[in-house]
Amino acid sequence: MTVAGLISEDVRKPPVTVDYTWYDRSQGIVQWNFENRSSTTKSFILIRGVSQNGKVSEIYAFGDAFYPLYYHNFNVDFVKHPESLKNVNVKTNSAPLAVIENSDSELLVAFLYTLSGGESYSMLEGGWKGVEPGGISIAIAKFNGIKNFKIDYEKKQCTLYNEESNTDYKCPPDPFTVRSGIFSVDSSIKELFNDHITPSENDTC
Repeated sequence: MTVAGLISEDVRKPPVTVDYTWYDRSQGIVQWNFENRSSTTKSFILIRGVSQNGKVSEIYAFGDAFYPLYYHNFNVDFVKHPESLKNVNVKTNSAPLAVIENSDSELLVAFLYTLSGGESYSMLEGGWKGVEPGGISIAIAKFNGIKNFKIDYEKKQCTLYNEESNTDYKCPPDPFTVRSGIFSVDSSIKELFNDHITPSENDTC
C-alpha cells in the first residue's frame, strides 16, 4: 500500500470510539467504554437510544435526561474548560455536564467527555432492564468559550426520575442559572424534554 493510501485509510477512522459491555445484565447495568485513538485531545458527547424488539427509539444526547437532578442533587458540575477526565476530580460515576449547541443552533445539556490522545475511559449506567442501547454514535464537540445560562426546564423529568428509581429527590429551582463552557457539535440531535436554555447576563453564577 502506498503512503497516500495509508493516510487516506487513517483519515476514515473515527478519532473516538465507543462500545458497551454488560456489567450486570440482570440489573440492567451497562459499562460504556470510550477510547480516543487520535494523537490530540478530543471533547465529545455520546448519542444513543433504546433498542427493543428490533427498533431503536428515544435517541438523544447522554445526560440530557435528568441533568437538573444530577446537577442539584448528585454534585455533577457544569464544566468550564475542556480538560481530560484523567485530570478532573470526578465526584460521581459521571462525566461533567456542558451546554451543547447543535447544528441547528439549538442549545441542550449533555455529559461532556474529554480525553487526551490515546486515553480511554469507562463508566457505568443503569436503567437498561429488558432493553439495551442502540443508535450509538459519538459527536465531536468544539469548545466555544464560557457563558452564563438560564435554564427553564420541564419538571416532568424530576417526576419520571423519582418514579423510575423509587426516590424522592428535590428539583432545583426553575429556572436556575449556571456558568458553563459551550461546545458546538455537527449534529442536529434534539432535546429529550422541552427545556429552554438561553445565555444570561447574570454574573453571580
